[in-house]
Amino acid sequence: MKKVTIDWHYWMTRFFFVLAIILAYKFITNYTYFLAGLKSFLNVLSPFILGFILAYLLNGIQKKFEKFFHFLGEKTSINFFNKSSRGLSVLILYLCLFFLFFLTLNYVIPLIVNNVLDLINLLPAFYNYLTNLVEKLQAQGAIENLHIEELIERVTGDFSPEKMLDQWLQALTSLGLITKGLSSFVFNTFLTLIISIYTLLLKDSILSFIDKIAQKIFSEALYLKSKHLVQTTNTIFYKFVSSQFIDACIIGVSSSILLSILDVKFSLTLGILLGICNMIPYFGSIFASVITGVITFFTGGFNQAITVLISLIILQQIDGNIIGPRIMSGALNLNPIIVIISIAIGGAYFNVLGMFLAVPIAAIIKIIITKWLDDSEDNVDLLEE
Repeated sequence: MKKVTIDWHYWMTRFFFVLAIILAYKFITNYTYFLAGLKSFLNVLSPFILGFILAYLLNGIQKKFEKFFHFLGEKTSINFFNKSSRGLSVLILYLCLFFLFFLTLNYVIPLIVNNVLDLINLLPAFYNYLTNLVEKLQAQGAIENLHIEELIERVTGDFSPEKMLDQWLQALTSLGLITKGLSSFVFNTFLTLIISIYTLLLKDSILSFIDKIAQKIFSEALYLKSKHLVQTTNTIFYKFVSSQFIDACIIGVSSSILLSILDVKFSLTLGILLGICNMIPYFGSIFASVITGVITFFTGGFNQAITVLISLIILQQIDGNIIGPRIMSGALNLNPIIVIISIAIGGAYFNVLGMFLAVPIAAIIKIIITKWLDDSEDNVDLLEE
């Protein structure tokens, strides 16, 4: 009797091909259900994703703490510091984070809330000033048919006291949903912290596992190119994020001190706003400066507003020409036109987060395209030889 041989590779290839066609057809005809299921699945995984992101952002600081404990172990000849450097660095890092969170929650946030409430109380004075200014300009014939009342009502209609009161009443009537959402938020936050801690502690084994999978899936040439690209991308992205954060802290602190010296009302809150907006290149600092100038104009007068704007321009010039370049060290090296276009596209599609991430993503795309063009030129040179 003749033995029947089965070419499993042949049949498995065709089986997976047919399966892929069926799944693609099902996805196209029922894409709304698939998207809803994907969204639900991502919601379940969100603490893990956020935990990995938090660990990635804290990785640089954790490395510095770990190097410090290694150095301490070598200097003191205490083997405990060398053996437990990873765990000690993670412990010290999260203790520092909790301490900063405690200070922010107890001192900074109450001050910001009080400043915002004071600013809201000044809104009627702003409204009266604008109304009187428009009436004077209309009386002088400088402008015509400008209904300031309708304009302000249209702009502030969604934030009127009546609508805000209705929203609070609706929220109180659905207290069960609020409690459920709050408990879910607390649980997800706790899980995110736990995931980030374990990720930092076990990052070597996790990266080694991913590296082994990549070696099995890709060819050697593709693996080496992909590894080089990932390392370059990680260096640029991490350097940009950390540099922007350090620069924002410097601008926030220096702006708060400067505004306090100039006796500007809401100096701390405006300084924090200037620091946060400074993380968005070009547009962020301009937007925050204009807001600061307008608030200073209404609270301190025209002369103080001009003084504040001139001082902020000088501070931003010092930051843009001295502080920023030293922190960034030319990591991105992008044309300003590309930066502006990338920020505009990122803001249009992904709001503030897109504006912040647009610049490093543009730099990464530039590196990929440059690498592809260089490889193409090398291939052409080889063919000509």
